[in-house]
Amino acid sequence: MNRFFDFSPLQIRLLVFLVGLFLVGSVLEFVRSYATVEKSEFKFSVQLGDGDQTYRPVFRVDLNNSPADSLELIPGIGPVLASRIVAYRDSAGRFEKVEDILSVPGIGFKTFEKIKPYIEVRTW
Repeated sequence: MNRFFDFSPLQIRLLVFLVGLFLVGSVLEFVRSYATVEKSEFKFSVQLGDGDQTYRPVFRVDLNNSPADSLELIPGIGPVLASRIVAYRDSAGRFEKVEDILSVPGIGFKTFEKIKPYIEVRTW
């Protein structure tokens, strides 16, 4: 009475083998289909916020007293511009107002608008 739907033990082993083979093949096909995703299938992008969000700076760098490595912390100011700011300050004297940074070679109005929230001029 150990017969399963009247199958012989050999037939049961063959059936188990075929079902196992089918399951392994299905899993492999599933994994393979997700592993070969084409880049062109991604037709979406994610945008966080409305894009026009303004942020308050965490710090302000004093143009008259800050060394070049501190000036490099300002977004948009790299080592070259930082050294130009220090060189200009050393040759022309202290900055009187924030807008004076426009006299530094390489800093135009667009860069100035970008860095303006991060800079200040202390006169003491």
